[in-house]
Parts: sequence; C-alpha cells; structure tokens
Amino acid sequence: MPPPIPLPADVQTWLRNSFQSCNEHVSAVLSRVPTNHETTLDMSFIDHFAGIASPFQFPSGWVVQVSTHYLGGGRHVGDWPGLPRRWEIADIGILVLFRQRGRLIRSKVALLQSKRLYPDELEWDEDNPLDYVVGFGRLMQPDDDWADVIAPRPFSFTPQSRYKALVTGVNQYKAIAQYEAERQIPVYYLLYNPWQIPHTVTFPLAAGYEVHGACDVGCRIVPAQQLRTALDGQPEGHSPAYEELEGHLPDPFTDEHNRSGWRFEHFIVDLLLECETGYIANSPDDGGLNYIFNRRTGPISAALALTIEAP
Repeated sequence: MPPPIPLPADVQTWLRNSFQSCNEHVSAVLSRVPTNHETTLDMSFIDHFAGIASPFQFPSGWVVQVSTHYLGGGRHVGDWPGLPRRWEIADIGILVLFRQRGRLIRSKVALLQSKRLYPDELEWDEDNPLDYVVGFGRLMQPDDDWADVIAPRPFSFTPQSRYKALVTGVNQYKAIAQYEAERQIPVYYLLYNPWQIPHTVTFPLAAGYEVHGACDVGCRIVPAQQLRTALDGQPEGHSPAYEELEGHLPDPFTDEHNRSGWRFEHFIVDLLLECETGYIANSPDDGGLNYIFNRRTGPISAALALTIEAP
C-alpha cells in the first residue's frame, strides 16, 4: 500500500461521526425489528448517507461529498429458471476518491458482503423469487396470518445466535474466494448485529420503543479471508454463531475492541482511508474498478462514493 493521504482533524472527526451514526442507525433498526431482511438493512445503510449527500466544506479548506446509488438486490437473479446463475460478490461497494484542487490523485475500493445476525427464534428468511413475482400482494395478509403477527412473541440475540445466510461451502462462499484469487481485490463481510448481545425484544413492540444503552456490538467488518480461516474445518452448510467469531478470529482481531470484527467507523476512517485495507485502483480506467462499478450486472447492488478534496 502507498503512504496514506493525511487528513486534517476536522475532516477525520466529521467522517468518524458520520460512519458511527450509520453504524448506530442500522444496528438500531435490527435491534427494534429483528425480522428485517438484509436488503432492508442495506437500504437503511444507504438511506443514512442519502441524508448527507451534499458537499461539505471544513475550516481546514477541505471538501467532502458523499454520494449514494442503490441498484436493488440481485440475490434472486440466479434462481430464475432459464437465466444464468449469478452470485453476488458484495452487496455494497464503497468508492473513495481523493482529489486535490479538482484533480483525481487516488481511488480506492472496498467491497462489503452483508450478513445479518438472526435471532434464535427465527429461521432463515430472506428475499426469494416468489417475493418478486407476488410484489405488493405480499402486504395483504390473510386474517389467520395477521393473528400470528400480533400474537406476543420474543426475539432474542445471544452469543449462540447465527448468521444463517452465511453458509460455508455454498456457491456464494466459494465465489467470493474465487473472486479474490482471480481479481486480487479483497472482499469484506459487513456483519449486521444489534446494539448489544444479549438483546431481546417482544412483538408487538410498545409504542415509542427505543433502543437504550451504548452500541457495544453493532456493525462489524471482517475480511473474507480471515473469516474463512476462522471457519476452516467446519463442514459444508455450516452457519457460524456470533460466539464462534468473537474471540476466535485470527490477527488483527485479538484485542478486546475488535474481537467480533472491526467497528464500521474504525474500518473506514482508520483503515480504509489510511490505506491499511481496500483496493487501490491504478487509474479511472482500472479493470478491477470498472468490473465492480460500471456494469449493471456487476457484483454489487448498492454503492457509496466518498470524495475528499484537498485545497
């Protein structure tokens, strides 16, 4: 990696606060509504930054702009009869553009494959082809189903809760490893967690319910390579529990703050922007960059561009 581009303190503080707020926002969504699908959490991620998608100028003279683009999930595409199988390498692509007086001087990319922690009471439940066929009709629930919705039921996150859509040996798991080997572009798992573990909510929620306390867990980032190392030896079809990752990931995840992965804001500000992680594009025409961002059938469903301009 080349040396980092030093950022002034006012820019660093704003970026850390912005990405920490995103972390807390998305984690609070999962904490309140543990039944949300990963696509909903991805949209919450993008929606947070859509609220600050304008250029900001700081006393240091630097300018920062956040831009967002949501294409929609493609998890279902590979399951349609007659269509070629397609496995998403990542759900969210983060593009960092460093500029100086209008001239692009460096481009970086981080690919995030999102997976949510499931409450103990919920089986695997994500978007499927039938959801896209039925469309809005899914919202018209029969009377019997509605009775189940409003019946009291708890949802609990514990150390034994699992990332049930993260499955060893399946096509996506293998495709990510193959992509990293062929493209030499790292992929990172964005693990959606509640604010704290253990955590329990009971449906129906009391009106005005809010998440309290500190966001001790929240969104965590783990490189796909390190995650595969932690799960080495597990049989195909295994979904890791939170406790399997916490404290069992290899370096650099051995200290108490990173035992379940890097905090999202730490990954962005202290690692990605400091050139410790991610992929550096050689030019605007970089093949790896174009493969990721410039094709509708590329391996992502949402993108966030962070442009930082020095005076």
